[in-house]
Amino acid sequence: MIQNFLKRLQIICSLFASRIMVSAFCATLTGSVLFLSTSMAVAETYPSRPIKLIVPYAPGGNTDIIARIFSQKLSERVGQPVVIDNRGGASGTIGVGIAAKSINDGYTIVIGDVGSLVVANHAIPSRPYDTIKDLAPIGLISTVSILVTVHPKSTFSNFEELLKSARANPGKISFGTAGIGSPSHMAMELLQSMTNVNFMHVPFKGGTQGVTALIGEQIDFLVDGTAFGQAKAGRLKPIAVTGPRLPALPNTPGIGENTKGYEFTNWFGFLAPVGTPADVITRLNDEFKQIAALPEIRDRLSGLGFAARQSTPQEFADHIKSETEKISQIVKSANIKFD
Repeated sequence: MIQNFLKRLQIICSLFASRIMVSAFCATLTGSVLFLSTSMAVAETYPSRPIKLIVPYAPGGNTDIIARIFSQKLSERVGQPVVIDNRGGASGTIGVGIAAKSINDGYTIVIGDVGSLVVANHAIPSRPYDTIKDLAPIGLISTVSILVTVHPKSTFSNFEELLKSARANPGKISFGTAGIGSPSHMAMELLQSMTNVNFMHVPFKGGTQGVTALIGEQIDFLVDGTAFGQAKAGRLKPIAVTGPRLPALPNTPGIGENTKGYEFTNWFGFLAPVGTPADVITRLNDEFKQIAALPEIRDRLSGLGFAARQSTPQEFADHIKSETEKISQIVKSANIKFD
């Protein structure tokens, strides 16, 4: 259609070629239409080659699992390979930094979470990117309430008993997390500030170490989603979640059900380097929203303890900003040191 219009426009312009101003106008108009034609052609053919999806953590973790679920389905839908590139290290900031500095043509995207996109602002001031300035949000795709588990032999049968014991024994009831500044740590700092309860934080180098410590009864309870499989298998006892109840563990209450106003969830979303064409962002957002709406994807995520989410790029950008303010307040009120 556009090509036919161009031919007709060129014929009309040739009739008035003797008039300099009209000729110049025609040249400009023709160039504009050509530019529009090229832009539309690019939009229609994207993607025409493999897309690289950077996962800023090691294989096997929650972020990696979600990335692989969505990448497989995205590849099927767009007819191009989506190649996972795990770039772990420095709490996710190495991988996100690589993505932020990549060519902004839509062929490099990254999956981020509250740790790499928000907590990193405080934990790693020297990180090679600014989340707001250097990255273009594509969409929020999943959230997860963080699981609280105890040893099966624990005397604590619910989270209220933990709170009661901690009030009576300040600083003596221990909880493990995946490390200082982890979402689990932030969740507990928020809870302590709201309830005026003082637990003893035991940070580990990853959730797996925390699970091992809890199984060995070295800590009183663990706040980390890594324990989900152990809880489902009955090797650990789930007593609470930090946000809404998990469909896979419907009898495990949210802490906020008794502590009004409390909620903390981890979340995951896709982003691209800033400057990525708007039509590409729109295309990817539409694909991810449709993927998240698929019953098979929702069921698969639910079985792993996650909830599928859909958002526009702007809604995801607003979410990142609100979470940035929330985490900043937690860090300040708790006087958290990231040494």
